[in-house]
Amino acid sequence: MALSKKGTRKMTVGQTDYRWVVSPAADGMIVATIQHAEGTGQLIRVYAKADVHDARLAGADGFLPTRERRAIKPSDVEAIITEAVAQGWEPEAKGAPLVFDWKGSTLVRRGR
Repeated sequence: MALSKKGTRKMTVGQTDYRWVVSPAADGMIVATIQHAEGTGQLIRVYAKADVHDARLAGADGFLPTRERRAIKPSDVEAIITEAVAQGWEPEAKGAPLVFDWKGSTLVRRGR
């Protein structure tokens, strides 16, 4: 399954080109989907907690806690790609998507 070029960003890590996009996911999460730029290889999906204000969390004084929305930046994507390859991702190989969690600056593979 290939990522659509529309709405994706391009990045080069080493000498390999990739496409990536960040989308909202369920339960206060966001997901980065990354694939080799040719669109023929295995996808990786990386979930990260989105720090989003929630009116239900307002304190007794009525003010919301100050938190910034979590974003996955290009520097994060570069680190994710590098770590996923180190953990065995072969971007040009076909196969079912690999799924990871991005915790702080650590990539943790789901299902292990």
